[in-house]
Amino acid sequence: MDAGLSGPLDWACQSRPLYPEAESGDIHVVAPFVDGALLAVADGLGHGSEAAAAARLAAATLMAHASEEPGQLISKCHQALRGTRGAAVLVLSLSYQQARVAWAGIGNVEGWHLRATGREALISGVGVVGYQLSSPRLRSSPLAPGDMFVLATDGISARFGQDIATVPPDRLATTIFDRHARATDDALVLVARYGQETAA
Repeated sequence: MDAGLSGPLDWACQSRPLYPEAESGDIHVVAPFVDGALLAVADGLGHGSEAAAAARLAAATLMAHASEEPGQLISKCHQALRGTRGAAVLVLSLSYQQARVAWAGIGNVEGWHLRATGREALISGVGVVGYQLSSPRLRSSPLAPGDMFVLATDGISARFGQDIATVPPDRLATTIFDRHARATDDALVLVARYGQETAA
């Protein structure tokens, strides 16, 4: 497990490559910038070294431009990944000063935003970053202390949503991974919590 604190973010990530591959085509990004942070997952198509190379290139592009808005980041990844296998990418940008989170995604990656008033699916558009890209649709919603984010590649069964709960990120990442990681693909789940939980 990868885990850490990044400013007001407490986060954890569980991942593994498809056996017997040495490299995973699934990768996560947690990148702070002034008054905010970038959260992202990239899933290189397929598995093995070519998928891993595409995912690493997407991650490097995201980290190099972390403060830009998610739609622009998807477009930059699309340009960078041309000629590679391509990837599915979901990008969230948290603005602490504006108390907003914005996101955009392309391909078979899923996410949830959990807040005191309920949960919201982080919907991705169709396409493959680096190959065929529809115009990324930028969405946003309010950000408040205690909000949690769960991002997963398609190596995690879509049923993972039924096990989302307000628990520490490391515990939730482990629960989702242990219950929902597929044996037939690379798998990754990233969980992050902003600030402290609000009082009940």
